[in-house]
Amino acid sequence: MKKTTLLIAGLLALGSTSMHADEGMWTLYNLPNAVYDQMVAEGFKLPADMLYSSPNAISNYVINFSGFCSGVVVSPDGLVFTNHHCGFSAINAHSTVEHDYMLNGFYAKNYAEELPNENMFVSFMKNQKDVTARVNKLINGKTKEQADSLIDVLTNQMTDSVKNIDKSLHVNIDAFYEGNKYYATTYQDFPDVRLVFTVPKSMGKFGGETDNWMWPRQTCDFSVFRIYADPKTNGPAAYSKDNVPYHPEHWASVSLEGYKDKDFAMTVGYPGSTSRYLSSYGIKQRRDIENTTRIQARDIKLAIMKKYMDMNEKTRIQYEDKYVTAANYWKNSMGMNKCIDSTGLIRQKAEYEARIQKWLDAKKVKDPSVDVNFPELSKLYTNSNESSLAANYWNESFWKVTEMFKRALDLTRGAIEPQGPKDNPKKQYMQFKDNSDEWNLALDKEMTAAMLKNYAEHVPAKYLPDVYSTIK
Repeated sequence: MKKTTLLIAGLLALGSTSMHADEGMWTLYNLPNAVYDQMVAEGFKLPADMLYSSPNAISNYVINFSGFCSGVVVSPDGLVFTNHHCGFSAINAHSTVEHDYMLNGFYAKNYAEELPNENMFVSFMKNQKDVTARVNKLINGKTKEQADSLIDVLTNQMTDSVKNIDKSLHVNIDAFYEGNKYYATTYQDFPDVRLVFTVPKSMGKFGGETDNWMWPRQTCDFSVFRIYADPKTNGPAAYSKDNVPYHPEHWASVSLEGYKDKDFAMTVGYPGSTSRYLSSYGIKQRRDIENTTRIQARDIKLAIMKKYMDMNEKTRIQYEDKYVTAANYWKNSMGMNKCIDSTGLIRQKAEYEARIQKWLDAKKVKDPSVDVNFPELSKLYTNSNESSLAANYWNESFWKVTEMFKRALDLTRGAIEPQGPKDNPKKQYMQFKDNSDEWNLALDKEMTAAMLKNYAEHVPAKYLPDVYSTIK
């Protein structure tokens, strides 16, 4: 499931002597009745329509924060709470050696001091509906590439339709349950979001990435932003000094009473994808290739960044967001591999698949819609291991890793123009001037060389481009 869909995950009844958690992940749009009944049994006191369909439903003030996080609107003046790590790139972008908001924290004393953020937005989910039958009719018998293209066409058609009602709306169509369901979700984006408050890094990132993936968490992992809107319409508007704080119809009140023994708690937001339906063969590939590749390559990248970041404050500020982003899933991958092994997860999945196979074998009438060819699935994963290794190392080595690689990729896709004679490609070159305000040239050189070398050492020779025959 993608971050672009509002989900409810994990139900807790907290008590001083016991804690019970029901594990799971569901959309608010079609929350199963059995799940709602269990929530009520554990202390949830709101009617079911307060989750999604009522005018004051929770879904109306839980927001998608910039496409990669969750947040909640908590005031009539558009104040938004999100995680410290979700706001970290914005905090980093505003930080300088003289005004290091990452290190020391920040708070705006008035609206005028709130800091605008380039490319940041919040999305409100307006509605969601099941379009499975419509999508399946379109993609039946098509290749994946054809199906993706047709879903894009349908997405554009539905977006055009809602834009006739309100130009600030757009539609996403997402696959759920491994493509067995498709939901169309209408969103409204507000692109003017400003930083209001952040705690110092010593509090917001206490324990670093180790603490981020462990329980209990010890961090003050929150930051505060504000949504701004068009002063005439109270609707979405690109950044302007004339914009005013957004006034939502509904918001979540912040309780100052704290929680009591056995109070109900739940998490609502936009989590990342789930691998719940991955087969035993897929989990093995995740452990042995995806995670192991990420850990190995990021060991190198993080060490190089840290070496230069420790040399001076300017470089630390320039690279801190890149560093914590890389460290986040580096730690995640190590923890995931440890849990896969310690819980015997691959064996558990294989045993579950054997039960499914036994059930299929016992069926007197075969049903192609539920049939699974486990030997073929195993073969496909085995055959894809080598290309998966190369693809994962390519991504870890070259995708936006250095300024050099970033510009090279921009050049190949036409985002920047090559320099030199247009009639002689061999004499063309890429402009590469040192901009010490944004990145460190010495770090970039060392990282570029290290990643080129690491890629060559870990992938089969057939995946090396021709340039490797000429570089040292």
